[in-house]
Amino acid sequence: MPATIQEKLSWVPLKIDLRYEDVDFGIGTAFIYSMNNETFLITNYHNVTGRRPDTLKAISPDVALPNKLVLHVPTDANTDTVLPSNESKVRWKALILDLYEDDKPVWFEHPEHGHNVDAVAIPIGIDGCMLQAANSEELELEQITLRPSLDVFVLGYPRGLSGGAKFPIWKRGSIASEPDIDLDKLPKFYIDTATREGMSGSPVYAQHNGYCVPEGCTGLQDALFGEARRFVGIYSGRVGADDFQAQLGIVWKESAIQEIILGKYIGKSSFEI
Repeated sequence: MPATIQEKLSWVPLKIDLRYEDVDFGIGTAFIYSMNNETFLITNYHNVTGRRPDTLKAISPDVALPNKLVLHVPTDANTDTVLPSNESKVRWKALILDLYEDDKPVWFEHPEHGHNVDAVAIPIGIDGCMLQAANSEELELEQITLRPSLDVFVLGYPRGLSGGAKFPIWKRGSIASEPDIDLDKLPKFYIDTATREGMSGSPVYAQHNGYCVPEGCTGLQDALFGEARRFVGIYSGRVGADDFQAQLGIVWKESAIQEIILGKYIGKSSFEI
């Protein structure tokens, strides 16, 4: 009997391998985002360049810079359906994504802040696979009001680990700063969670339990009861790499992802920096 996938959100993230030519040297996370009838692969700037977004220094001690990503994508082993179901038998395919075409990057960076926003978008199709876009209507998300202390979940692959069959690990945390305030004058906020390397590029969801009124609503007739979730952005690492430091994670807001997609700004090749 096939295993039952209990959570629709488990179909959102995918594990990625950072590769130069035929050599893999790093692991990260990515996901699909849908906007204006197009789909985009969303991950961190440092995953596609191999460089720190603040200093532009190479992250790898061997100064390895990726020119490809290996995407681990779920497909249905028995049928032609592309929609995930609880009883699907999943087969995982490794797809190669070239990060450069004619020596030009294929990713979009933030049109105003460039590499200082640690997120990129790559136009990509998802036909024939079972991935769900992070903001898909199929996920039944709600525009719950974000506030400090609200629960969040970061879905990714800490140190390359999975939750079995290449499904993600769910890391729980809470919003640790006022989400409407841009930290360092950039579209990001903090979460309190013990995340690990390999989760860079993970989708982040806020969750509210009980009674709440969604953003833009005021009446009792619009209130939600029970469990409600909202996609809030992309995780990109911790403040301080030491386990005994602040253990604050950085989340780039959904608005930043939308600005990247709309701006279609292509930055420099990592090999020219």
